[in-house]
Amino acid sequence: MLTPPITQAFQCSNEQAARVATVFLITMTLAMPAAGWLLDRIAPCPVMTAGAVLTVIGYFVAARSLDIDVFTVAMGIAGIGVGASTYVPAITLASHWIAPHRQGLAYGILLAGGAIGAIIFPVLITHLTNAFGWRYAMQSIGWCIALTCVPLLLWVARLPNAEEVTHVAAPGMTPLAGYGIGEALRMPRYWLWIVMMLLVTLSSLGVYIALVPYLVASGYSAERAAAIYAAVGAATFIGNFLFGALSERWGARAVLLVGTAASAAGILCLLAVRDRTLGMMAIASFSLIWGSTFNLANQLSPLLLAEAVGQRNFGSLLGIGNLISGLGSAISPEALGYLVDVTHTYTHALVLCTALMAAALVPIALMRGAPREGIA
Repeated sequence: MLTPPITQAFQCSNEQAARVATVFLITMTLAMPAAGWLLDRIAPCPVMTAGAVLTVIGYFVAARSLDIDVFTVAMGIAGIGVGASTYVPAITLASHWIAPHRQGLAYGILLAGGAIGAIIFPVLITHLTNAFGWRYAMQSIGWCIALTCVPLLLWVARLPNAEEVTHVAAPGMTPLAGYGIGEALRMPRYWLWIVMMLLVTLSSLGVYIALVPYLVASGYSAERAAAIYAAVGAATFIGNFLFGALSERWGARAVLLVGTAASAAGILCLLAVRDRTLGMMAIASFSLIWGSTFNLANQLSPLLLAEAVGQRNFGSLLGIGNLISGLGSAISPEALGYLVDVTHTYTHALVLCTALMAAALVPIALMRGAPREGIA
C-alpha cells in the first residue's frame, strides 16, 4: 500500500519501487538460516530481540530517506531484523513447545497474528499515509514494533524447561532425533520441499505485492483497495485455524495439496475485477479463496520438513530452505514490476503467478516422509 506514494515521492519507476521489496526479501532470507542455526544452539531471546531492534532501526531510517537508494538500504536493514525475529525463529521455538500432532494448528495460531495485522494495518497505514504522509506512516510502524514486539520477545522468547516440555516424540524417535545438515542436503525429499516453497513463494509474493497497485489501476480507490487487503487478511486468519485443524485429521500433505490448488484458482478470480457485472463477486471470491490458502505453505511445510529430516537440526534446515527458496523468489516483485512496465497490464503477471502456484502441486505430490528407522 506504500508503493504508489513512494513512487511519487522519489519519482521512480515501478521496477525501482519493486526493487525495495526485492532487497527486503533478500536480506530477510539471508538472516533466516543464521537465526535458525543460532536457535539450534543458543537461547532464542537475544537472537529474536536483536532482530526486532534492527527492524525498528530500518523503519526509522527509511522514514527519513531522501532518495530511493537510501530508502532501499534502510528496508534491507529492516529485512535482516524481520528474518532474525519472525518466521524461522518463531516456528523453531514453537516446535520445542508443541507436540507434533498439534503443530499444524499451533503454527496456524502463530501465523494468525500476522493475519490480524493484515486486517488492521493496511487500513491504518493507508489512513496515516493519506492524512500525514508515508514518512509518518513508516515512523509509526517503527514505534509500534519498538513498543510492543521488543518487550514481548524479551518476555516470551525462551525454550521450555525439562518440566515444561510438552513435545511428545513420535514412536521410535526422541525429541532431538534427526539427520545431520550434510545428510539432509543430499536428500531428494529435502530439495522437493525447497522447490515447492520456491514456486509457492514466487506466486504468493507476486500477487501480494501487486494487489493494491493492481486494484488502484483497475479503478478502485486506495482506501477501498486497502479494505480488500484487510478482507484477505481476515480470510487468512480463518484459514489458519481451519486448515490447521484439518491437517490433524487428514495430514499436512493432503491439506496442502488441496489448498495450493484452491489458491491457484483464487488468483484467476482477480482477472475479472474490472468487469462491472462480476467485479465484486470476483473480489469476494479472491479474498476468500486465495486469502485463506496463500499462506498455507508457511503453516504446513514445517510439518513436512520435520517428517523428512527430524528435529535435531530443524531450525538450521528450515532456515537454509527458506534462504534458497527466498533468494529465488526475491526476484518476484522486481520481475513483476518489469513485466507490468513492459506490457502495461497486470494480466500476464497474474496468469504467471497462477501457473507457478499450480506447478507447486507436483513436488507436494512427490514428497514423502523419512522412514522412522532411518532417523537417528
